[in-house]
Amino acid sequence: MKKKAIVLAVGALCAAPAAQAQIVFGSDQIGTVQFYGKLYPQVATFKADGSTAPGASVSTLVSANGVLGGAFAGNHGSRLSVDSQNSYLGFRGERALGSTGLKGLWQVEQSIDLENGLAGTFSNRNSFVGLGHGTWGTIKLGNMDTIYKEYGDTFSMFGIASGNFISASNVLSHIGIGNNNIARFHERRAGSIQYQTGVFGGFQAGIQYGPDELKNDPGRTVNADLWSYGVKWDSPMFYVSLQQERHKDFFGASNNIPDATVANPVGAGTAAHSKDVATRISGEVRLGGAHRIVADLARLDYKESGQVGAGRFQEYKKTNWALGYVGTFGPWGAAIQLVRAGAGTCSLTGGVACSASGLEATMVTLGVRYAFDRQTFLYAIAARLENGASARMDNWANGSNNRGSDPLQTAVGISYSF
Repeated sequence: MKKKAIVLAVGALCAAPAAQAQIVFGSDQIGTVQFYGKLYPQVATFKADGSTAPGASVSTLVSANGVLGGAFAGNHGSRLSVDSQNSYLGFRGERALGSTGLKGLWQVEQSIDLENGLAGTFSNRNSFVGLGHGTWGTIKLGNMDTIYKEYGDTFSMFGIASGNFISASNVLSHIGIGNNNIARFHERRAGSIQYQTGVFGGFQAGIQYGPDELKNDPGRTVNADLWSYGVKWDSPMFYVSLQQERHKDFFGASNNIPDATVANPVGAGTAAHSKDVATRISGEVRLGGAHRIVADLARLDYKESGQVGAGRFQEYKKTNWALGYVGTFGPWGAAIQLVRAGAGTCSLTGGVACSASGLEATMVTLGVRYAFDRQTFLYAIAARLENGASARMDNWANGSNNRGSDPLQTAVGISYSF
């Protein structure tokens, strides 16, 4: 009987119509498997101007004397690229575990490099194994988006924003002093455990822990673990979520401060410690099923302690926000988003004065798309990111723009989901 069920399931897979959004085969008895993915390559243009010149006044977190040093490297000229973005392929499944009400869950997902044809790392995206229950919720172990990422910043222009230059996370969830993503709050955490409750009246809560698997190695004085947690309420018309994430001993600030006399020494044996915390509230208003207004407000706080000497980094706080609109008009769609990062405030050890001047940034993104069906559409997108003189927000996938430079990017592409 089981062999017959498997044969029928495989036959159903081969006969699945092209319009099916996810290809599913199997049964409750043998378990179900889904084969899914999103491919969205694009042809993009890039150029950047307005780079901050040496001798300009900048934040103390960029240069201790408040003056940008070095030699002027010039602006980035215009260029073309063909990019895969976050194209991915995945497999997931579940199986009822007798009469317990439990289901076994699993997922294996990986990036697809369409532009280079290079072999990627298998399971390098959301991949896990877990148990789920309709009332008691779900527990998963693996490599997963954090609760902070999953619950907030839901704008996701046409579902193609992830890894793209139009992603709000480049500004909304980053420090802005440098482009080392160890300071960004909108990531995936490998080697973590996550629990999410069941849904009650539209409410759901989740918590995730990523331990430092090298903790207490000989000579290691840091504990680089992660906690992420939040609560959300979802209804046909409204969505609201509140989430927070804490990074311990990530040294998000010092890993991005270019002046070694201001940054604290980081590493396994450092005497310093850090605690980076982001708190974000996110919301949506959905109008008639065809229009969405999305807003996010985030407070980022980077703290380090145990420093030796005066004039070392101690704390940097900033408030960022985003506001966007997505509308559907028959086969057409349009979207716009404004993202703003504040300059913030900072402090150094020993009472040394600290200026955060010029660390603000603003990004505007625009997009249109034409859908042939629910799986396939053409799109055109654009983004203008304007950095303050001290800021180095970076949304360029193929390189890193200069401090203070203002990238302008456009792209046309095709998205196919299955």
